[in-house]
Amino acid sequence: MADIQNASSEPTFKRAHFIGIGGAGMSGIALVLHERGFVVTGSDLKTSRYIRQLTRAGVDIHVGHDAKTIDEVQPDVVVVSTAIPESNPELIRARELGIPVWPRAKMLSALGHGHTTVAVAGTHGKTTTSSMCATMLDRMGLDPSFLIGGIVEGYDTNGRNGSSEYFVCEADESDSSFLYLDPNVVVVTNVEADHLDHYGSLEEIEATFVKFMKLVGEDGTIIVCGDSPRLAELAHSTGLHVITYGFANENDVVVKPDACTHALGGSFVATVDGAQRHVSIKNNPGRHNMLNACASLIVASVLGLDVDAAAASLSTFDGVRRRFTHVGDMRGVCVVDDYGHHPTEVGATLKAAKTLDFKHVVVVFQPHRYSRLQALASDFADAFADADTVILIDVFSAGEMPIPGATSKMLADLIAERHPGKPVFYAPDRPALMKLIDENAHEGDLLITMGAGDVTAVGPEYLEHAQEQSKDEQ
Repeated sequence: MADIQNASSEPTFKRAHFIGIGGAGMSGIALVLHERGFVVTGSDLKTSRYIRQLTRAGVDIHVGHDAKTIDEVQPDVVVVSTAIPESNPELIRARELGIPVWPRAKMLSALGHGHTTVAVAGTHGKTTTSSMCATMLDRMGLDPSFLIGGIVEGYDTNGRNGSSEYFVCEADESDSSFLYLDPNVVVVTNVEADHLDHYGSLEEIEATFVKFMKLVGEDGTIIVCGDSPRLAELAHSTGLHVITYGFANENDVVVKPDACTHALGGSFVATVDGAQRHVSIKNNPGRHNMLNACASLIVASVLGLDVDAAAASLSTFDGVRRRFTHVGDMRGVCVVDDYGHHPTEVGATLKAAKTLDFKHVVVVFQPHRYSRLQALASDFADAFADADTVILIDVFSAGEMPIPGATSKMLADLIAERHPGKPVFYAPDRPALMKLIDENAHEGDLLITMGAGDVTAVGPEYLEHAQEQSKDEQ
C-alpha cells in the first residue's frame, strides 16, 4: 500500500457516508464521528446489533446498497472497508461523482487528530488489550475516546467519544491499513502468519509491522511482548524506544503469575517503574491475558500516569464480549463463548481453560474462512491438545468460495490422527450437534463455543435445548 498517507490532520469534511457500516470496526468509527458532531450516514446489507446501536444514537442508515443513496445523502467523503467490493453500486457512484473514498483506517487516523493515541496491534490479543487500556484509563477518571473491534463489557459499545486527550484504538493489520495511523504509543502483542489472502508471506507481514511500529517516531514508545524473540528483534530494528514485557526474566517488565486461580480469571504481579504492581483479572483466564494486562499497565507508565491507580482500575476490567464470555449454566455445565479462530488463539484459550476447576473441557469449534483452514490446517490439528473433547461444525465462509478439501470433516480427521484416543466429532447440522453435546458435556464440565462466525449462537441454543429436555424429563 505505497499510496498510504497519514490522515491525522484536522478533518475538513462535514458529511461522511459509511458503506458497510454494520461491521465491528466501521460502526465504532461512525459512532465516534457522529458523537463529535459530524453528519454520518451509512448502509449495509442487513441490520445488526451494531446498526441498531447507531440508529438509537441518531445515525441515518439505509439497509441495502443503492447508488441513489449517494445522491441523496451527498457526503463529502465515503468510507469503506476491505469487505466492500469495487462492484458495490454506492462505491461506483461515489467515484463517478469524484467523492473521496477513504479506507476505514484513514478515518480512524483522522479521529486521532489532536489526541495522544495508543494503537494496539498483533495477530492475537489486540481487542482484549485495547479494551483493557480503554477501561483502565476511563476508570482512572480520564474519559478516553476509544475505538475497538469488539463490545467492551461495562460499556456495551465498541466506540466512544471521550473528553480527554487520550485515544485508544485497535489497529487492524489484516489489510495493512493500520499504516494510516499516527500513534504516540504502539503495543504489539505478537506477530504470526495470518491473513495470507492479503500478505504473500510471514516476511511480508513482519516488514509491515515494522513500518507500523516506526509510526511512533522519535518521541514515541513501542511496547512489545518480549517472550517472542523475533518480535523483540523487529521492534529493536526500528531504532526507537522499545519496552518489552513477558514471563522471561530478560524482559524489561517481568510478569509473575499468582499461584492461585479464581473463577474464570487470574492474577499476577509485575514490576513497573521499580515497584511491584498487583493486577487481578476477573473474566479472562490464562497467561496470555496476564500479558495483555501487563501491556496495558506499561501504557499507563509511558503516559506518565499513576501506575498504582492504573493497576487498581485495570483490576475492574469486565472483559470483552466473545472473549471467554460466560453465556450461562445448565445441568451443571458451564458454557462460555470465545472468538478464537487462529490456532495460537485456540491453543492459548484451551490451555487457560484446562487450568480452571472443571472436570472436562469440551469445545465446539467453527473454522473461519476456507483459506485460513487450508493454510493452517496442521497448526489447527495441534491447537486442541488441551481439549478433552472436540466437536467441529461447518466452516464459516466469511464470503469466500469453498476450497476443495478445506472442510471441517477434514480437520476433525486430522485432529483425531494427531491425537489418538481424543474424542473428536464432526456435526453436519444442529440436531447432530445438540446430540453430541448432550453425550459429551456433563455436570462439572466446561463447554466452549469457539470461532469468529455464527458459532456464537450455539451456546444460547444449547441452553434452551437443555432446558427443554429438563422439562421433558420432569
